[in-house]
Amino acid sequence: MNSTEIETVLVSLDNQRQVHLLLAYGHWLTILARDAYEFQGPGVVKPRLLRDVNEISHGVYPKISELLNNLESSVSVEGISFWIAAEERNDEIRTASVEVFKRAFGKTNT
Repeated sequence: MNSTEIETVLVSLDNQRQVHLLLAYGHWLTILARDAYEFQGPGVVKPRLLRDVNEISHGVYPKISELLNNLESSVSVEGISFWIAAEERNDEIRTASVEVFKRAFGKTNT
């Protein structure tokens, strides 16, 4: 799934369903970030993963706020799709982010 396909999914949804999907995606993204932590320790073993998850979240959450508050969009659906697809990031985060999006879509579209 690439950014164009993700965009197609998002634009097919009304604002409320977009919010639900993006919130579910954000939740699953936090679970993905846990893989960056040291097992039962205080450290981080995958700093790149943790940073990428943070950057993606930084792009997604303002869109949720705009949708909830009916604000003029400063974050386009195309832009959000680009963040979620993580096309300019490494294979690990790109694959994981898309899988998380698919999981979130499956959970909110049932």
